[in-house]
Amino acid sequence: MENGEIPDEDISASSMYDPSLGPKHARLRQDKGGGAWCPKNMVTKEGKEYLEVNLHSPRILTSTRTQGRFGNGQGVEYTEEYFVEYWRPGFNKWVRWRNRRGMELLAGNNNPYSEKEQVFDPAIVATKVRFIPYTSHMRIVCIRVELYGCPWTDGLVSYSMPQGIKRGSEVDLSDRTYDGREEGGYLSGGLGQLVDGQKGPDNFRLDVSGNGKGYEWVGWRNDTPSMLGRPVEITFEFDYSRNFTAIHLHMNNYFTKDVQVFSYAKVYLGTGGNQFNGEPVHFSYIPDLVLEQARDVTIKLHSRAGRFLKLQLYFAARWIMLSEVIFESVISEWNNTDDEEPRNKSAIVLATGSPYQNNEGPLQRDEVKATFNKEENNDNALPDKTKEPESKQFVGLVIGILTTVIVMLLAAIMFIFYRNRRLKAALAPSTFYDQHGDLKVSVQEEGEDKGPICPPLPAQYHPAACTMTTPQLHKTITDYSGITEVQPVIPLLLSTAINLARPIPPVQEYPSNPPPIPPPPEKYYASTEICKNSLPPLPPSPTPSTPPPMSAKASSSMTSYSPEDMLTEEEDEVPECILDFPREKLNIVENLGCGYFGDVHICEVDRFPGYDEVFRNTSSDLVIVKSLRPGSLDALRIEFQQEAKRLARLADRNVARLLGASLEDDPMCIVSENGEYGDLNQYLQSHIAETSTVHTAKTLSFGTLVYMATQIASGMKHLEEMDFVHRDLATRNCLVSRGYTVKVSDLGSGRNAYAADYFRVEGRPLLPIRWMAWESMLMGRHTSKSDVWSFAVTLWEILTFAREQPFEELSDHRIVENATYFYQEDDRRIILPLPKNCPKDIYELMRECWHRNDVDRPNFREIHMFLQRKNLGYKHVDSNDT
Repeated sequence: MENGEIPDEDISASSMYDPSLGPKHARLRQDKGGGAWCPKNMVTKEGKEYLEVNLHSPRILTSTRTQGRFGNGQGVEYTEEYFVEYWRPGFNKWVRWRNRRGMELLAGNNNPYSEKEQVFDPAIVATKVRFIPYTSHMRIVCIRVELYGCPWTDGLVSYSMPQGIKRGSEVDLSDRTYDGREEGGYLSGGLGQLVDGQKGPDNFRLDVSGNGKGYEWVGWRNDTPSMLGRPVEITFEFDYSRNFTAIHLHMNNYFTKDVQVFSYAKVYLGTGGNQFNGEPVHFSYIPDLVLEQARDVTIKLHSRAGRFLKLQLYFAARWIMLSEVIFESVISEWNNTDDEEPRNKSAIVLATGSPYQNNEGPLQRDEVKATFNKEENNDNALPDKTKEPESKQFVGLVIGILTTVIVMLLAAIMFIFYRNRRLKAALAPSTFYDQHGDLKVSVQEEGEDKGPICPPLPAQYHPAACTMTTPQLHKTITDYSGITEVQPVIPLLLSTAINLARPIPPVQEYPSNPPPIPPPPEKYYASTEICKNSLPPLPPSPTPSTPPPMSAKASSSMTSYSPEDMLTEEEDEVPECILDFPREKLNIVENLGCGYFGDVHICEVDRFPGYDEVFRNTSSDLVIVKSLRPGSLDALRIEFQQEAKRLARLADRNVARLLGASLEDDPMCIVSENGEYGDLNQYLQSHIAETSTVHTAKTLSFGTLVYMATQIASGMKHLEEMDFVHRDLATRNCLVSRGYTVKVSDLGSGRNAYAADYFRVEGRPLLPIRWMAWESMLMGRHTSKSDVWSFAVTLWEILTFAREQPFEELSDHRIVENATYFYQEDDRRIILPLPKNCPKDIYELMRECWHRNDVDRPNFREIHMFLQRKNLGYKHVDSNDT
């Protein structure tokens, strides 16, 4: 108002005393005209007079200031109290603002010259605002105002959902600041506490802000009539069709009071109010019964587009409590549908200052517009060109001809340039993959100039938007095979809070040579043969610098460099050492998901002859069963049989053992041992650091974490010796048993609980790109050295208790972009940050595993020796409560 950003024509009023006291003079600290806006009639308690400010586009208003009429010392009128009403598209009436305690009346001035500020808490999202003077006794009032705020860039128009309910007599979990309609316990057409920027505390029963217990939370109970057997459903409407990267939900997890984060969520996107086409985004949340802190839960939406978003939250306990919802999105340039054209056109009309722009809201019959000075507009009229001298017209003709010639020359040059570029493109190497034309990466041969190979990304993925520090990678090669003195174990202090949006701290430059280590005892881990007959000699392992050609087939489990070459003619038949497992003894307990070959289940096994011998060295009565889809093609059946033969050759204490298979009749299945305590990812999340101040949760010491990592390195060393490449090493694919025993396994990429860990590419298997080496991602080159890269990411997961996904802050597109930086040897490439209080030599090992050149990375024998030496002296205690 004061600086003139809001023009006179956007300030109107119900009436005015005279033109010198009209609405255009209601600007703070301005004494033009009569010095303020004064209504024609005296103000009473009824509050019929108003001053209106039209903002056109949605703004979020945080405060206001008012003054009376000073009038160069002649004015004595001011407004003691006033109301504020606001309007935005979608409203059917003006809404009166009230604070968090329900009070509507704002204190004004007590003299005509001083300023009085009032803060809007909660803030107002509006396109129009009205100031309505109020007085307890009839009097003449005048007012000058100023508004403070910023554009509402989130694009959220409204959300609709069931109203929250009370919990007992004291805790009110309803949305008390919602400004839309409420009919029959259902909210629609407004905004409220879910987008007010205030996050609720861990304990919802505390009155932190003085607004009442549970004020910052909106809660629903699963046994209310409207929620019985149904999820909580919230529909969000946006201004235009937008590309959504993620949605962040601040959830309560006070599980001792029957409150938990949702167990499952679905996100639908559509262009119409009730039209949601296509498959929803599915998200599963692993229950946390250890930490009761409230937390941000992120659901990645992978640039899905829509103007309406429907969120369904399924109950994991009796209560669901939600405090804040934040979206990451940008306006879509390609996905605006036909039904949005009227909205877009109306927005353009408003931006151009059409005379109809003030008709977007309900009007009063006696509404008075600000007056215009028509004579001032005539000053900007264009001169009559017919009166110009003829010489000027001739010069204009010459300039026009020259401009035409220049444009034609430029067009010819562009045509030649475009044709040459087309010829070069025809000779360019083929692309790695193409997902709906959205992501396309081309990799050049070694020795060629490494130019940009990643296409321009949307604005939210631009490197400039990333605030993370980029650690510089070492170019040195570290020798882990030496012998030196014992290094003491450094305790690990981990924060138990989960922060999904934390900035990555700068990484210090540590010495590039971690302490060498002595060789381990010869029989640190015993290996036993599972086949009595001797195996044929293995072919020599290919060197990492010249990997052999990759098979076109993709397996859901561990695969060798060339599986076909490792099977001799004698092995084409099912080896005698593979037990023909009786399928009829398997009873399904849980469906883990769908893998490359088919469904993956956890099953119970009924006793059968030879049961004790088969399960002699296993710690769990449950088994993992991978089945082949009935009716699969012969090629897939052969590949499934070869998968069983390859797994039968593995014999190591830290590799999950093949128990048997049924490979004759449909449905074929492979039976592997399971861990007594499930996978390592869930196991870590159910524990906290030993040094934590939380005494009710299970803890793990730093020595135990390193002990588990050492076992994974031991299992991977065995695979490396057998020329096997895992391709999907992560904590989710490691099994935990009694005594902190960890075994490398592969439960498949189709598990619902870990769907967000994989990147879907049309026509290709799911890719765990956050764990993959850059050469595997871009070139499809998988070696033991690419498994070394994945091991370092797995070690990072272990030291952070798997509390967050690697590179949680980055979208999948940014992960691929970062891989191209490694290919180009670009300094913008980034690696995972230093885990909190992680010893520098452990982190240095990770950094060595993330070298750009695979020949510079250590092998698993060196990694295993280093970790074994690092944890020398550690003794674990077998416990039933692991």
